[in-house]
Amino acid sequence: MSLDAIPGLYVGSSPLVEFMNDTVPAGVSAWLAPGVTQPAVFIVFALCFFFPLYAHLLRKKKITVKTMGLLSVLGTAFPLSIAVTAGGGGFWVQYAGAAVGGAGLMAAQFVEKIVAIQWWALTGDAAKGAALLGCSVGVWSVAFTLLSADLCQRLGLENAMYFLAAVIFAASLFPLWLAGSGELQAPEPAEMPVPSQPLGGGVDFRVRDLLRSLSFWQLLFHFTAFFLFGFGQKALLSPIFQATYNVTYVESARFAAAVIAIYAAVRGVLPLVTRRLPLLAVNVGLLAFSAVLYACFPAIVGSLPICWLVAAKTLTGASFAGQSTLRNLLVLEVYGAADLANVLPLLEAGVGVGKSLGPLIGYYTYLADQEAGEGSHAAYNPFFYACAAVAAADAINMMVLYSRTRR
Repeated sequence: MSLDAIPGLYVGSSPLVEFMNDTVPAGVSAWLAPGVTQPAVFIVFALCFFFPLYAHLLRKKKITVKTMGLLSVLGTAFPLSIAVTAGGGGFWVQYAGAAVGGAGLMAAQFVEKIVAIQWWALTGDAAKGAALLGCSVGVWSVAFTLLSADLCQRLGLENAMYFLAAVIFAASLFPLWLAGSGELQAPEPAEMPVPSQPLGGGVDFRVRDLLRSLSFWQLLFHFTAFFLFGFGQKALLSPIFQATYNVTYVESARFAAAVIAIYAAVRGVLPLVTRRLPLLAVNVGLLAFSAVLYACFPAIVGSLPICWLVAAKTLTGASFAGQSTLRNLLVLEVYGAADLANVLPLLEAGVGVGKSLGPLIGYYTYLADQEAGEGSHAAYNPFFYACAAVAAADAINMMVLYSRTRR
């Protein structure tokens, strides 16, 4: 669970957006928006490059799980690169730091999302394991949301990033010790449960066979879509509260932490509650619920107090938390534990696309409104409607997948 500090910082980074955007060098367009473009580089490199690369190298036995445990310390590169350059030159080094940090994030996530789940699957405790990991990420996210806001307000971005990098490094020490002592390893394929849709049992896996599967493409769309709207809304929690209701920076961070606190609770509870339910049907319900609520956001902003938006965002955040936590179990249900390390990295590329595009689309919508000289009160309304449309399309997609797999 200590490895969850790296994704926890990323998930709880909404208070950092405005501070990072203020570091744009003189003469550079505000549309560079490092508060959303640097995390996009971080996550695209992590999920679209390093995750498939690690899976390929592991399958070819070119690296071991122990190696990935050692690589997890690279997660400190992102906040450290910002800390080193925030007070002076070398702004573009931050983007290189984001790319290197992606290698550390994905090494940590590989150990947890795949190796840990595979071990739990041996004893039938995959749902309990997913709940534990989900709760851990949620707790780290709440802690980093509050800590980031307080540190930036008191110490400035540069010193805040030094502190956050130190926290991540300290959290990496125990996994580093486990890797060094040889305790980090994956179970043998022969020991793992047989997949429900065999692709080779982790031995003779072929990517081309997977790419011919309609179910794979439907799951890939799902992974991309729900992270586009869900993570886009979550990454911009603080900026959205500030823009729509003109609250202070500290107040917006507190509202964001309140939303993420429920996010943490749902991540820990939902896998246990739904373990006897068909996960595809659960996802359809969550997506439809989110689509309706997102469509109501503009009306809430236009006519109701901020507590109503906080409540609505808490509900959509809980829905997103549930889908995020259940996605590993969804792949486990469809493809089995033996092929989890082969299939999940390819599907997580969709997560990378969704996580990067969501905040970019949302923040650029806000910038376009500002440049047009319109009031910021309704600046995020087009983004709210876009999220509702994507959620509705994904609900239909998952309903079709559910009907296909029941036959």
